[in-house]
Amino acid sequence: MQVTFKGKPIEIQGNPVQVGEQIPDVQMKNGQGELVSLHDLLKGKVTVLSVVPDVLTRTCELQTKHFQDATKDKGYQFITASRNSVDEFNQWNRDNQLNVASLSDTNQEFGQAMGIEIDLGGKTVLTRSVFVVDPELHIVYAQYVPEIAEEPDYEPVLTVADQIKE
Repeated sequence: MQVTFKGKPIEIQGNPVQVGEQIPDVQMKNGQGELVSLHDLLKGKVTVLSVVPDVLTRTCELQTKHFQDATKDKGYQFITASRNSVDEFNQWNRDNQLNVASLSDTNQEFGQAMGIEIDLGGKTVLTRSVFVVDPELHIVYAQYVPEIAEEPDYEPVLTVADQIKE
């Protein structure tokens, strides 16, 4: 599978997860720096899992803020995942006066298991994508943003999350 960055083709490394598959159980660091099981964190909840290459960049910031605002008071959880460190996520939250739940994939387990790694200028990051995960840990919606310099299509993500929450 291929995406582009400012029009330049980039191959996604691995086989991206698909709708119907169970989300892989990997260890990631939460905002407190604790290693947590993705399954333990998501089980029993409808989750919008927003994946960004680097939360410190403008498009990633817009995506994170949009989902944070759009999912507030919806009855499901919203989490942002990237290769940013816990400290970078926490600083981003302070700078933006937010408290976005974050998962740091600095150990690279998540990106590899999900099949969503890309090489961006010699740095391996996660491709811009969004997943809706049901309470039984199945991926019920997956969006791989074709041009990673652009924001995702928010509406279908929120529509699916709203539907399965009911």
